[in-house]
Amino acid sequence: MKLRTIYSIATATLAICVLLPAGSNAADTMTPEVKLVDDYNTWYLGDGQSADETTLRSELKKYITSKTVLHEVASLPWGGTMVGFDGWVRLGHKSAPIVHKIGDLLEISSPKYYQNGNVVIHEITLTIKGTKEAPEPFVMGVMEKYTVENGKIAQIDEFFADTASFLHRLAVLGALPHKKKHD
Repeated sequence: MKLRTIYSIATATLAICVLLPAGSNAADTMTPEVKLVDDYNTWYLGDGQSADETTLRSELKKYITSKTVLHEVASLPWGGTMVGFDGWVRLGHKSAPIVHKIGDLLEISSPKYYQNGNVVIHEITLTIKGTKEAPEPFVMGVMEKYTVENGKIAQIDEFFADTASFLHRLAVLGALPHKKKHD
């Protein structure tokens, strides 16, 4: 599946002792928590990233609250902690230029879900296709830990299997923003 946003590639490793497979990915067999996470990812990675700010904020209300916290890998250009609707808008502004440069090269595997109470793990494999600059495809595991409270996503923690190599590939592809030098 092609993605329009780096956000879709954002996820990772998690230390939870007991993870219960959420079963089939068919919507009618998902728990309410897994369905919320699946619906959110389907929307956000599809129409959500290309939405104007007003539509983005309106649609996000189905999935998050003004207090929802997103922890992205800090070393990424769009990384850090974002909170609520303003945080998602900021994420879009930071990630859009990078996604624009590599979006056609991105492939994401079908998601796998695991659930333990109100925690849902969303696991994918991110592939950046080979190019002239980097002939070998780049493949990395990504996991997101979603904490669901009162029918909304309360927190998302993203984990990349190899952030340093991912950043290196983005640099090789010329997708990282240029840092301005100060005199």
